[in-house]
Amino acid sequence: MFPLRGLSRRAMVRLGGGGLASAFASGRVAPTVAQSATPVASPAATALPAAITQIIAQPKYAFAQWGIHVADRQTGQPIYDLHSDQRFLGASTTKLFPAAAALAAYGSDYRFETPIYRTSAVGADGTLAGNLILVASGDPTMGGRTTPDGQIAYTPFDHIYANVFPTLATLTPENPLAGLDDLARQVAAAGIRRVAGDVIVDARLFPAMEKDDYILTPIWINDNLIDLSLTPGAAGDPATMSWRPQTAAYRVQSDVRTVAASEALNLSVTSPSPGVIAVTGQLPVNVPYALQTFQVADPPAFARTLLIEALARVGVTVAASAVGPNPDAKLPPPGSYAAADRVALLTSPPFAQNIKLILKVSMNQHADLLIFLLALKHGEQTFDAGLAQIPPFLRRLGLDPDLVSLSDGRGNEYTDLFSPRTVSRLLQAMATQSDFPAYFDALPILGVDGSEIDTVGPTSPVRGKAFAKSGTTVAGDVMNQRPLTMVRALAGYLTASSGRELIFALYVSDVPLTDPLDVLTVIKAQGSIAEVIYQQN
Repeated sequence: MFPLRGLSRRAMVRLGGGGLASAFASGRVAPTVAQSATPVASPAATALPAAITQIIAQPKYAFAQWGIHVADRQTGQPIYDLHSDQRFLGASTTKLFPAAAALAAYGSDYRFETPIYRTSAVGADGTLAGNLILVASGDPTMGGRTTPDGQIAYTPFDHIYANVFPTLATLTPENPLAGLDDLARQVAAAGIRRVAGDVIVDARLFPAMEKDDYILTPIWINDNLIDLSLTPGAAGDPATMSWRPQTAAYRVQSDVRTVAASEALNLSVTSPSPGVIAVTGQLPVNVPYALQTFQVADPPAFARTLLIEALARVGVTVAASAVGPNPDAKLPPPGSYAAADRVALLTSPPFAQNIKLILKVSMNQHADLLIFLLALKHGEQTFDAGLAQIPPFLRRLGLDPDLVSLSDGRGNEYTDLFSPRTVSRLLQAMATQSDFPAYFDALPILGVDGSEIDTVGPTSPVRGKAFAKSGTTVAGDVMNQRPLTMVRALAGYLTASSGRELIFALYVSDVPLTDPLDVLTVIKAQGSIAEVIYQQN
């Protein structure tokens, strides 16, 4: 694991439970949160169990504000309530809102369809005089995570977190180019042997938008990342590196040395010139594996190159160069594609699987993509228009949108704010919706999978009994040169020892740390609180 580098006022790390990603606050000032060293329950609240009070009264939480809301899932009757109307940073529990809204808008059975069209007839010799056009549908996985049984694969530490957790992030075994290979085989089956024109990606579904450390776009191949896997050699020797997908779009260089076990892991990924990825640094001999990623600069051009290469693998040649900008000036008017000209179609797994990937591993890119999908469902194409669809959704659930402040889908803004009571009401309302099984199934299970696999231990009584989304924001206290937990949150559903179905939301803010990894003690503390809730209800 990497330390929190520099502890600058702009640098932060954000966890969705087990997953950690670099983010930037853009210089904004953090909101002031009232501090209380002594927990004070609301007048109507049931007293917190002594076991919970003992946890939250520890000296490390002397400056902290805790917000706790535990309620009966069916009736909404509060069981424990502490500062539950205080708004906290949402961090990755923010994802609960757009995930719910997107499920309501699209339904759990919705499937993305990504077609390829030809712009001319195919000659007797298999030559297409015109162009092949892949029309991007916003499919976040494009077949690159689809398992043989039609699900979307994930690991507890997804590759999007590799640049912060290089020794923990892992790759799914699925071929990230499987969807493009499928499309290419269909093109060949349609009788096309040579494309005399060009291959184009139509990415006009919505305008691309740079956000945080990625680009939101209608076209996604391998999350638009190059995966760089490193293994050590003998001390003093170069480390071995492999990467995926291997493509002519990028040339990869490595200058990573293997160092003694006593030395630090230190890796850097840069692009010294267009089309070149350089990996430098050092890898200790006792670190079996490290993963890094590189964000591609032009997703449509990247997808175009990969598609041309996929066509070549099935014997379809393309006259145009595989490398270069996406020639979108050659595209026909939007909506002018004829069904008879379709030569291939990639159909995604059900939308419920996309929601599961987002919530299980706290998939930031796809959570922000949900905002664009909400806009598209209502005939709009902008991020702000997508956010504007969430308030009416909340009203339909009986929630007051004024109690919720959202500026993105992933929980990376200091204006993503809501209270434990509000998120509990969202969870209670979702339990009455037709798509609730998909929403519930998408949540990480404490001690079992996703980002919450290590929140409680294998012998914990609550293991497998709590389904919850977490979020963590750690920033730098520059003056004191130490990390500060801005928020650690955990919200979801819990089946108590009595069999009673509960909703719980645990939030804590303003916890100084001696080291970024100390946030794990805060995570474990919330796991311990969940154990008490389970045992005493």
